[in-house]
Amino acid sequence: MRRYFILDRVSPNEFEALEMCIGAMETQTYSLDGLKLLIKTKQSDINNYLGGDTSILGTEYTYEEIDIILQSSEWQLQETI
Repeated sequence: MRRYFILDRVSPNEFEALEMCIGAMETQTYSLDGLKLLIKTKQSDINNYLGGDTSILGTEYTYEEIDIILQSSEWQLQETI
């Protein structure tokens, strides 16, 4: 089962640490302004790399919540008509 987290204002050092700990670039997405980072991970990775502690990962969201968030203008360009 996937777990979804959003971190605010991620520094390059935090990004490198997270990439080493919980996954590859394809499981991480930045907001358009680059200030937020979405992390998609598995419980087994959290257990293996973070000892089950999710406090470093920011706010957790359900799949349904992430789906709505990623459709917002903060995460994708909106078409203008």
